[in-house]
Amino acid sequence: MRYYSTAVFAALVLVSTSLAAQPFQEGRHFDRVGTPTVTPEDRVVVTDAFAYPCPACRRFLPVMEAWKADQPDYVEVQRLPVALQPGWDLFARAFYTAEVMGLLDDSHEALFKAVHDERRSMRSFDDIAGFYEQYGVSASSFKNTAQSFAVDASMRQNRNEVRGFGVRGTPTVVVQGKWRVSPSGFNSYDEMMEVVDYLVAREAEALGLGEGANQASEAAEEAGPAADEQSATESG
Repeated sequence: MRYYSTAVFAALVLVSTSLAAQPFQEGRHFDRVGTPTVTPEDRVVVTDAFAYPCPACRRFLPVMEAWKADQPDYVEVQRLPVALQPGWDLFARAFYTAEVMGLLDDSHEALFKAVHDERRSMRSFDDIAGFYEQYGVSASSFKNTAQSFAVDASMRQNRNEVRGFGVRGTPTVVVQGKWRVSPSGFNSYDEMMEVVDYLVAREAEALGLGEGANQASEAAEEAGPAADEQSATESG
């Protein structure tokens, strides 16, 4: 049985050593969230904090979407609209309204394009509601839903999360409600996402997900017959 424990430990140390070799440091490449949120234990949650009017977020969008498409099933990406500038709260409310009405997946990238690529005027909520008419809902229906209890509740939760995560700029990525990564200090968004990769791998390892869990499991299976043989020899 001692052999079994040693093999499992060796596999976990191998993964830990690989992660520790990455040149990423807390306080330099990522920051600890002051009050971590409670997250599921069966997946790693990655929060994309953004704002539709933010030009940097428009440039970051394809990077995040490509990264998201390449993630394993245990990584869940959530979007968090941030209202750091005057008028941005209108877009955050539109986000949650679209979510309630089942329009978000189709409209998310399109709204970015409308604001930044097409330069459409979005100075009021009426303007924003008019954008969603192309998805088969009237502007009046969209505005009524925007004042619903469900959307108001989402807006309250949103403010708590933005404050709790300590988001002070966009885009920002939060991993597992614990770690905050922003573009400052990086030469590209790809470099920024390397840090996100590192943090996701570390959290996945802690939860027993992904490669760390697989290597430990394989080590245990390989150790099984040897451990049984050793146990039989000692008993004899």
